[in-house]
Amino acid sequence: MRITEIKNDILSIGEVVGDKELSLISLGGLTREWDVFNTTILNNDRIMGFDELLARFTQEEIRMMERDTPSNGKNPTTFSAHSKRRNNAGPRNQG
Repeated sequence: MRITEIKNDILSIGEVVGDKELSLISLGGLTREWDVFNTTILNNDRIMGFDELLARFTQEEIRMMERDTPSNGKNPTTFSAHSKRRNNAGPRNQG
């Protein structure tokens, strides 16, 4: 990730940035598609360290990529959601 490169650049010039401060800077630089993730992290009781946050970034990025990949009906949860939606459209639910 780009933030890791920036962290290393800052360290190479001799600047000291606190772990939690770097975490907050990272969260502040996220795009709008990360809003839910950002809110979830910031609503915790504590600010996590940079390494822990980096692991969460990686997990969330994988989750987002899997969500955006078309599954062609091979994902059982997709089929389940589709079949539930179809079953709710019968005459018994119209009044």
